[in-house]
Amino acid sequence: MEKNLRLDNVSKNFKIFQQKDYYSMSTDSFLLPYFSNVPLSEKKNIIELCSGNGGISVILRERSRACIEMLEIQENLVELTKKSLEYNNLTNIHVQNGDIKEVKSLYNPSSFDYVICNPPYFPVEIMPKKREKFNHNISRHELLCNLTDVVTAIKYLLKQNGKFSLVHRTYRIADIISECSKVGLSIKRIRFVYSKKSSEGSKMVLVEGSISAVNDIKVEQPLYIYNEDGTYTNEMKKVYGID
Repeated sequence: MEKNLRLDNVSKNFKIFQQKDYYSMSTDSFLLPYFSNVPLSEKKNIIELCSGNGGISVILRERSRACIEMLEIQENLVELTKKSLEYNNLTNIHVQNGDIKEVKSLYNPSSFDYVICNPPYFPVEIMPKKREKFNHNISRHELLCNLTDVVTAIKYLLKQNGKFSLVHRTYRIADIISECSKVGLSIKRIRFVYSKKSSEGSKMVLVEGSISAVNDIKVEQPLYIYNEDGTYTNEMKKVYGID
C-alpha cells in the first residue's frame, strides 16, 4: 500500500482507501446512506454527486443491487475510488470525473431513480481569507459548487417519480427548502441529528424529497449519536454496523 494511504472499514463487508492528508469519511457520510430510502432492485439506478472517496456509494452496495454511478470533480479522488472498487470486487458501480455544473453534458435528463449527495456545507464568505483550493476546503466549502448548483443538478438528473437525499448543516435548512422550491423539488422527510439528548440544538440534518410542488414535510424522530455517558446510542451502532 502507498505510504500516504490507509485502508478503512466502512461496512461489515467493505473497506475503502483513504488518503491520510485528505478529508476522510465522517459521521455524516455514514448517516446519509442509513437514512436514504434508496431503491433495492438491480433494474433501478442511483447517482451520488460530490462522491469524494466513494465511501457512501460503497456502503449503499450493502443495501442495494441498483446500478450506482458516482460523479466527483477531484481527479485524484476518482482514482482513489477506482482503487477501492477494485479492491472490493464491486460490479455495477462506476465513478466519473466531472463537474456537477456540467451534468447536462455528462448525462441524459431524468435518468436516475435516486440522487444522493453529501455536498460542501459552508459558503465561501465564511472561509478564512486564505482560500486555496486544496482538498479540505473543496470538500467543506462551496468553492467549486454551491447549494444552488447541487439542487439544479438533482432536478436535472432525477426521474419524475424518483427521490433524492442530502445531509447538511441544520442552520441551512431554510436555504435547502428555498433552493429546492425554486426548481420544483419538495422536501418530504426531515430528520434532525443531535450529538445527544441534552444537546442545545441540532447541528446536522438529513432530508429526502422528490419532484413535487407540494411541501408536505414529515419530521421524523431525532437521531442521537451519543448517550449521555459518551457511548454510541443503539441506533448509531446500527449506522456504523457495530454489533
